[in-house]
Amino acid sequence: MGSPYPHVLGLEWLQRIAAAALLAYAAYSDFRTREVDDRIWVLLCAVSAPATLLQLARLDPPALLAYVASSYTAFSLGLALSAFELMGWADFLALACIGLTTPPAARGPISSIPALSVLVNSLIASVAYPLYLLARNLAAAARGERIFEGVEAGALEKTLALLTLTRIPAEEYERRRDFYSLAEKLEDGRRRLVFSLRIGGEELPAPHADKVWVSPYVPYVAMIAAGYLMYLAVGCPLEALLPR
Repeated sequence: MGSPYPHVLGLEWLQRIAAAALLAYAAYSDFRTREVDDRIWVLLCAVSAPATLLQLARLDPPALLAYVASSYTAFSLGLALSAFELMGWADFLALACIGLTTPPAARGPISSIPALSVLVNSLIASVAYPLYLLARNLAAAARGERIFEGVEAGALEKTLALLTLTRIPAEEYERRRDFYSLAEKLEDGRRRLVFSLRIGGEELPAPHADKVWVSPYVPYVAMIAAGYLMYLAVGCPLEALLPR
């Protein structure tokens, strides 16, 4: 039996494709420059408005409540993470726009709140980043680089560094500070590793060394875009682990 609202479904999928395309462009911009033009989010909301309003008009009260919960989740969690410098401004705007423009679908306990589902999915996607850093660091070690030379660190610190940090030429760090935060500091003339979850923070002077350990700023808009695509495809994969 066909849908009684074929025009709404068609518009809904056009909106999803447009939103995915704009998120993909924002992710590319974030990856290349660590900056995203705010006009992208205005355009995303404007393009999504007709389909979103039509979908909201045919939702029942429980689904409308889920939409309100999704929007509230997007704004409250986004603001909280931004306040604690765990998320950037563009990341917050991406999540907020998704919360406003994505009415809930009839799915599970997490995916019925789209913003929460996208956030969880983005965290799942971000698991790949430590694996990338680990592969990069092990490849450098395999090439014969003494990656921890000149740095005092215990076994646990070295393990964390392999998963969360990377080593680059000091010149590159000075040239691309928007992409990295320094993960070293001098204490009593000794170089020690520094770990932080915060974005930005105090800029430490680079030690006099050819290469330094840095913490790359994760292009989290790209992770949110991946989380959104995952939501459109399967909802929230984490729900498969929940008891039925």
